[in-house]
Amino acid sequence: MSEGETSLQDLRRRIDEIDDGIHDLLIQRIDLVDQVAAAKGENAVAMRPGREAQVVRRILDRHKGRFPIGVLLRIWREIIAASTNLQQPFAVAVFEVENGESLERLARAHFGSLTQLTNFSTESGVIRAITENRATVGLLPLPQSETEAPWWLFLARRSADTPRIIARLPFINAGNRGAASPEALVLGVVPHEDSGLDHSFIIAETREELSRTAMLRLLAQADFERPERGLWEETADHNLHLIEVVGFVDENDPRLAAMMQLDGDAVAYMTAVGSYALATGEASH
Repeated sequence: MSEGETSLQDLRRRIDEIDDGIHDLLIQRIDLVDQVAAAKGENAVAMRPGREAQVVRRILDRHKGRFPIGVLLRIWREIIAASTNLQQPFAVAVFEVENGESLERLARAHFGSLTQLTNFSTESGVIRAITENRATVGLLPLPQSETEAPWWLFLARRSADTPRIIARLPFINAGNRGAASPEALVLGVVPHEDSGLDHSFIIAETREELSRTAMLRLLAQADFERPERGLWEETADHNLHLIEVVGFVDENDPRLAAMMQLDGDAVAYMTAVGSYALATGEASH
């Protein structure tokens, strides 16, 4: 056997050892996940989008070398999805987009190859699947301007079983509306938590039609910051607005009440309807 063949065998042996080490660590990780599930109790929610984002963000931040970022992200999403499914039954409702763009592909990439996916022909069907506990989360397309009855109006309800926006996909491009691939918002009735690097959505109802310039002025006065490529959608009458802002905002944020007191109470109603975590700070403004 030549020296070159011996060297090649040694390299392959080291790869096998690394593979064994990766497998051993996966086994250990699932053991720890089981311990976490036991510590949280029977009725705890297994899915925590904020925590998941922090885990993946940390991996992306420490990554180096030639291994593709997209593949690395897919591996960790599979690990997280498998861990979630082992803790609780997990299912995803997916809206069938008419123009052929596949939200199912986004769902599969983010929620894992073995997670149950069910397609729905209507946006309301996706929302009902969540509220009736037939799906843990649902994927809906980004809202479209001037829609007569946009699906996001349902989020304005104040109820414990009202879904909230919990993620934007694809995660690696969240917040970058210049991306060519389809995008989706993820809805679910899960704990609303700050991941440390987020964008949030608020719904504002004005007492009369208000221009975007006037609304932007009120947002700034209430200390809300708008991302450059943020989502802003309105109903046909322009009295209801879905607005994306920088940072984490929940229903107890004092800025919501403060904005309703500005400019002669021009804003009649404000509510936070969810948030999504960014992979990095590059798309936060």
